[in-house]
Amino acid sequence: MSGDEVVVSRQRARGSGRSSVLDGVRGVAMLLVVLSHSWTVWPADRRGTLGSLEALFSSGSVAVSIFFVLTGFLVTRTFMARHDAAGPVGPLAWFTGRILRISVQVWLLLAAVYAMARLDPTDLTPPAVTERSLVAAATYTWNTYVRDNALSARSDIGALYFLCIDVQVLSAFLVAFLLLARARRLLTGGVLVLLVGSSVWRALVFEQEGWFHATLTTVSRMDAILWGIAAALLVERLVAVRRRGAAVLGAATLVVLGCIASTAFWGLEAYFTVVGPLVGFATALLVLGDAAPRSHGTYADRFWGWRPFAVVGRASLSVFLWHIPVFEAVARHTPTWHPFPRSVVALVVLAAVVVVVERLVGRPVTAFVGRLAGHSARRPRRVHLPSERPLVPTA
Repeated sequence: MSGDEVVVSRQRARGSGRSSVLDGVRGVAMLLVVLSHSWTVWPADRRGTLGSLEALFSSGSVAVSIFFVLTGFLVTRTFMARHDAAGPVGPLAWFTGRILRISVQVWLLLAAVYAMARLDPTDLTPPAVTERSLVAAATYTWNTYVRDNALSARSDIGALYFLCIDVQVLSAFLVAFLLLARARRLLTGGVLVLLVGSSVWRALVFEQEGWFHATLTTVSRMDAILWGIAAALLVERLVAVRRRGAAVLGAATLVVLGCIASTAFWGLEAYFTVVGPLVGFATALLVLGDAAPRSHGTYADRFWGWRPFAVVGRASLSVFLWHIPVFEAVARHTPTWHPFPRSVVALVVLAAVVVVVERLVGRPVTAFVGRLAGHSARRPRRVHLPSERPLVPTA
């Protein structure tokens, strides 16, 4: 693909309210999340020695940070655009629609898990555990429930902790934004103070309570979201970044990929102390570089904008919600299979489920909520809006 073709593709994506680069970033992150949970169908002790390729199967935490930064950035940009166009009702109506879009898919998944628990004889989770787990997930308190009840929580919806932290932090930020929308400098300063405090707090929680507690506690995991929020609030002020968009995007890409590769050599201690803040900062620079004007397609544009990455990115919410339940269900029904055919079957089933969910639920619900939002608030005046489809999680 030539540089001019990349530019045309990217401009078309922006014209529809999407960035092909950010779609690709979330697609790569989603693939890393799926691979990090592939031990369900292909146990780590049967993979053999992978060397540096081990990073592909151990960078789930880094991928979560990448998602959080993108979510914080896109949601904040939308808040500002909607507020500029329609006042407080703009971001409030849009965020309500966002929660509705996410919740419809979440509740569909939980209904499927409940049906599986009742009808599948290989599902040995006690009914009381299933019911408590589903209620916690449906009310977006799942992360604290798992943290405090690790031995009495369903494992196949465990990853929903990520989505719960997303909803909790951004709901609180919406309140702060509505209160301080006319005092952007004060809002930005508060976000930066919270960002530093959250990063320090996470390292302390990891040291004193361990990785499990640090992973599931909202305050100790919200730093990446705050990186995205800060980037959105500062994007118009960082003139030097806007003038060097291509260089910033390229440098940030190298650092993000380096953070992913580092997981093959360093464990969770590095993530909770050094790698986590670094990947948050680098991803914030990446989204800033993507938001800046660029006159031609760069290597970073071509890498992140690769169509397969972008396709996965656009369906990332469905992939995120269904991959572990599908993997665990396949594993339960194929206990004697070799890991390779079992993994192939799991991926094929996941792809089929995602296609069906996207066509019958994801896209129709997004369109319906978009029509409701059109009646509740005026269309934003800005031409370039970030994606309003749910990100994975979501923006």
